[in-house]
Amino acid sequence: MRPVVLIGVDWFLPAYKAGGPIRSVANLVALLAETHEVWVLTGAYDLGEANALPVALNTWVNQEPHVRVKHLTREAMGQVAWQEALAQAKPDFLYLNSVYSKPFALDALRAARSFPSVQVVLAPRGMLGAGALSIKPLKKRLFLAAARRLGWFKGVRWHASTDYERDEVQQWFPGASVVVAGNLPTPPPTENPPRPTDKWVIVNIGRIHKVKNTLFSLEAIRDADSGRPVALDFIGPAEDEAYMNELRKAALAAGPDVTIRFLGAIPPHELGAHLNRAHFLTSSTTQENFGHSIAEAWAHGCPVIIADTTPWRDLEAKGIGWDLPLQPEAWARGLAQALALEPDQWQALSDNARAFFRAQVWSPEVREANRRIFRA
Repeated sequence: MRPVVLIGVDWFLPAYKAGGPIRSVANLVALLAETHEVWVLTGAYDLGEANALPVALNTWVNQEPHVRVKHLTREAMGQVAWQEALAQAKPDFLYLNSVYSKPFALDALRAARSFPSVQVVLAPRGMLGAGALSIKPLKKRLFLAAARRLGWFKGVRWHASTDYERDEVQQWFPGASVVVAGNLPTPPPTENPPRPTDKWVIVNIGRIHKVKNTLFSLEAIRDADSGRPVALDFIGPAEDEAYMNELRKAALAAGPDVTIRFLGAIPPHELGAHLNRAHFLTSSTTQENFGHSIAEAWAHGCPVIIADTTPWRDLEAKGIGWDLPLQPEAWARGLAQALALEPDQWQALSDNARAFFRAQVWSPEVREANRRIFRA
């Protein structure tokens, strides 16, 4: 008999605007369906949307062999929904993807107290990192202090994506049981098409939000020295309109050789076309526990220019990009190096990126580590 995993997550396919967390869970579901029965309880809305997704609502749907999904409307969310789901699925594991979400983490934890045989696994998804805690810091720190004091996460098995995240969990919850397993990326494409040589194409993929520090990379690239024109595309939903207006204002100051576009959120299956024409992916995020867009860039042969606030370090030495301190001078130097590459030099980085992805990111060891999370 297959073990059963019940997964709780705020957004799930066909939602896509929340970006990496959706891809993390979708890829994990695909892996687990090889050996487990998987039930997914999720919201019926995409990020920032008032209207429900075009799916069956408030009912379990068999999506694939060994996978059932239930999209809850706001009225149906709550502890009762979790009591029902736990009673129906009879899971061996309850896997949650948030520290703070009331409908898809805290309500689930409370309901799980009535099912002591269920092992709760919690993936913090970067929410315990310094960058994430800098947003509404007092509220979050008071919550975490209360959770530790009252034992809300007692008995939980934590899923950390990296050793850095393991340390973050144990800083807040000393003695916690933590399993480290890298997030599962999307499989790599088979081809690596040539890029244009008359300009540099750079993409930034992710939510436009202060925690992503999008304005920093826009200004750095806008003002960088470059021997060719630069086309810079921002792909992702604007969660903060005031911050988005700052980006638009900064973009207006670009010179004639820099073209900046804001393309909004696009479905995951369309991202490959953008990465296949890009020379670099950039990210100046203040906090990232994995970075799906970074991994997907390497899969498409696209080197990266990112902040040193992610788990991916020493990229220049590996020949797959640059990880830079969040200082204008450091980014000016790094961008000057990147944008001075000759086509054959860039191609070497592109080939290295694909090789790194296959060896270190899309590896049997990473998949096996994720399977181990769901063993007794």
